[in-house]
Amino acid sequence: MCAIFGFVNYRRSLSRSEMKELINRLSVESEVRGKDATGIAYVKHGELKVFKRAKPAHKVKLYVPEDTVILTGHTRMTTQGDARYICNNHPFTGKTADGSFALCHNGVLYNDSQLAKSEHLPKSKIETDSYVAAQLIEKYGRLDFKTIAKMSEAVEGSFVFTILSDKNKLFIAKGDNPLCLIHYKQLGLYVYTSTEDIMKNVLKGSFLEKLPFEVIKVTEGEIISIDKRGRFEKSSFIPNEFCYGRNYYGYRKPAYDDDELFDICGMFGVSQEDLMLLYDMGYTDEEIEGMLCDRSMLRECIEEARVLVGEYY
Repeated sequence: MCAIFGFVNYRRSLSRSEMKELINRLSVESEVRGKDATGIAYVKHGELKVFKRAKPAHKVKLYVPEDTVILTGHTRMTTQGDARYICNNHPFTGKTADGSFALCHNGVLYNDSQLAKSEHLPKSKIETDSYVAAQLIEKYGRLDFKTIAKMSEAVEGSFVFTILSDKNKLFIAKGDNPLCLIHYKQLGLYVYTSTEDIMKNVLKGSFLEKLPFEVIKVTEGEIISIDKRGRFEKSSFIPNEFCYGRNYYGYRKPAYDDDELFDICGMFGVSQEDLMLLYDMGYTDEEIEGMLCDRSMLRECIEEARVLVGEYY
């Protein structure tokens, strides 16, 4: 459970102050899905730049050059790999024959260790499961629709990947995790976040709030690319039907039987029984994920649920 965010300012219509406001809003509002680390990547004079800190977004000052066209960012909630070590945080960098790239991942991968062995990937001090995606692309030797599809079909788990190349081209590969992408055609601006709720909070009270936009639907199994001139292309991959959160017929289990959320809550000391109580009280997946970032609220909600069902002790 993390968050991805970013924009493509292909007409360079944003002023310095507008860009600063947008980056701040995107990162801070994305904290609801992760406060352990914050990171961004962008291209400056043809060189990929990555900045990341083991702090929540509201404690990090994010600056980019005024002529930045594409930015990809990430806020992290740790599931594997100590966030205190910067190397474990997103974005992760890699190199191919095409140049360098930066990769962000929202989700959890379960076969990273198996892939490292079966694909003979080089050993690394990076402990985060997400890094295997960058290593696979490096091994495939190129960054394009074909290699991103191959990587997306190799990993098992939940994901949305964002990959920025040093050629100022953004790729997004969507698995079964959420993504919200909108387009301000008159500005020449794409903006994306992990969820619709985060996007609503980003836009509320901002310079973009009253401007018309189009929602760009990206479905599971699709890969999109947007370059520095705003050229939009689409490809696809075959989703892995045996990843967590699915049964063998390929459709998602109902929220109250979501293995991934059970696993994540377990890391925070929340039992399956308590998670079921929260569902019975009407809390959504997103609301429960938000509680994990506020432990006192989480305890209060669980205790309240126990009282209401007569299970308080």
